[in-house]
Amino acid sequence: MGASGRTLGWLLNESASDTGVDRDALARALIELTREAEREKAASAAAAAQDPRLDQLRRLLLGHEIATLSRLRERIDDPELFADAVSRALPSAIAQASARDQRLGEVLAPTLASATQSSIRKDPRTLVNIIYPVIVPAIRRSITETIDATFESLNRTLAWSLSWRGLKWRLEAWRTGVPFAQVVLRHTLVYRVEHVFLIHRHTGLLIAQATAQDAAGQDPQLVSSMLVAIQDFVRDSFASGQDDALDSLRHGELLLWCEQGPAASLVAVIRGTPPESLHTVLNDTLMRIHAERGQALADFDGDSAPFADVSAQLAECVRLRQLSPHGRRRRRRPWLAGLLLLAVLGVATDAWRQARHEAGLWSNYVERLRGEPGIVVASAGKTTDGWQLSGLRDPLAADPDELLRLSGLDPARVHASWQPYQALNPSLVLQRLQALLAPPPTAGLAVDGDRIVASGEASAAWLQKARDIGRTLPAGTPQLELAAVRDLDDGELGRLRRDIEAKAVLFDFGEVIPGGAFDATLDEVAEGIRQLAELSARLGVVPRVTITGHSDSTGRSSANLSVSVARAEVVRALLIKRGVGPETVTVRGAGPLEPLNREESEAERSLNRRVSFRVAIDE
Repeated sequence: MGASGRTLGWLLNESASDTGVDRDALARALIELTREAEREKAASAAAAAQDPRLDQLRRLLLGHEIATLSRLRERIDDPELFADAVSRALPSAIAQASARDQRLGEVLAPTLASATQSSIRKDPRTLVNIIYPVIVPAIRRSITETIDATFESLNRTLAWSLSWRGLKWRLEAWRTGVPFAQVVLRHTLVYRVEHVFLIHRHTGLLIAQATAQDAAGQDPQLVSSMLVAIQDFVRDSFASGQDDALDSLRHGELLLWCEQGPAASLVAVIRGTPPESLHTVLNDTLMRIHAERGQALADFDGDSAPFADVSAQLAECVRLRQLSPHGRRRRRRPWLAGLLLLAVLGVATDAWRQARHEAGLWSNYVERLRGEPGIVVASAGKTTDGWQLSGLRDPLAADPDELLRLSGLDPARVHASWQPYQALNPSLVLQRLQALLAPPPTAGLAVDGDRIVASGEASAAWLQKARDIGRTLPAGTPQLELAAVRDLDDGELGRLRRDIEAKAVLFDFGEVIPGGAFDATLDEVAEGIRQLAELSARLGVVPRVTITGHSDSTGRSSANLSVSVARAEVVRALLIKRGVGPETVTVRGAGPLEPLNREESEAERSLNRRVSFRVAIDE
């Protein structure tokens, strides 16, 4: 026992001999001492936890793991980073889950179904647009087949009703209470496949079936079980091999034909006497089912859901063949046959004349197209429902649809396909150049043989534009000749422009109003602008005179710019006062940016304080 244990035992032993010691006081002192020691220990642990050396040691030993955990926590806490990480793993997870089992599909099925229902409720047109390409042709085909079958049945019924035998059968139907259609079928039936069964060969279970309309029905499973039992009975009775089987079985009016396959058998219940070619039909159907669903037949366990669409293939084997109402030919009167022959000849003659007339119209239409500039007929011929036409067409050429309307042909029977191209015909090139160049009223374009000739008067800018376009024309295109076009700048219009642009109005330093010495200059400029406007009106062009104010480089640039604009505005006002049209002149300020010289003297600076004129001609 330790010292603390012995001390505690002594304190608790009331029979000790040293009764002079106060045990209670001593016990309280020891308890206080213990508490103090615990507090010191806790303070020491807290100080150790705050020791930077421990943090450094922790980073050295666990720094990589701590950083990795921090990045993981940041990725998990940040919704965008977490969504990005999940999106990377989700496709692989779905693929693996789908390959492993069907639980993912079972779990997602209710959610997908709910989402689909919600989407359809919000916008039913989405579902309509999806199923429209499939359901509408199927409905149209079903309606067509139903109508055709109805008319065929009606025609057959009327044919039998209007014959002597038909009247006897109708009396029989009335006497026996059997529907007339069944009486007709009984007397005219050659053969009819009423049932077709697809039976699993190893289990004897029914996989799929198809039944004719109005055929007497039996329990399909019962029929398949009966057939398997009969097969087993015959095989056991005659010691046949496992691969041997019954090919046919007759019971009263019914005949059973059985085609054997590796995994399934096809059994047809037939009424009447079928042709041997029916064996081929049944065998081909069975082989096609084995080829398409061989693995499903090998894995068949009694669930026929995977074979739900096989019934459509079996339905192709359900057939009916009856005697024609006109099976027995009756003697017809010779004159009736002659009338019928004449009618046929008349119809044939009319059809021949109509076809010949339409062929003539078609030939004329094709020749008209071949003669049109910008149209190249590549192929033209007759089809089963009309005519077919294809070729090349310049966008500026005549419209083939308009020519077709004038030809007398039915546009609905002509199927045309045209590819665009640029024709090199001079008339079409002329139209294209007219649109590109937009000649002024004083100039024109015309076809001269294999050339496009321009004549008249035009500005230098228009002539340059025409030259640029002429150089870009494709090889083989009629060339554009501009030799006969006179440049407006070389005539009176050019002289007036040069005279106006040669004038200038000078200003004193800091002034925006010209001195009286330039009144004559302003009069000459105003007269020149008025003459320029009158001549331009006759030539069909629009003159633009720009008045530009200038200043020297003395002072601040912003002040110089303001002074130059003011000088241009003052000169414009003085010209308008002298009879110049306000719409003809515009102003701009250049400041010191467009000097005439380097201003090395006061004389040179005074020449830069001016107003200049620039004339432009718009087509």
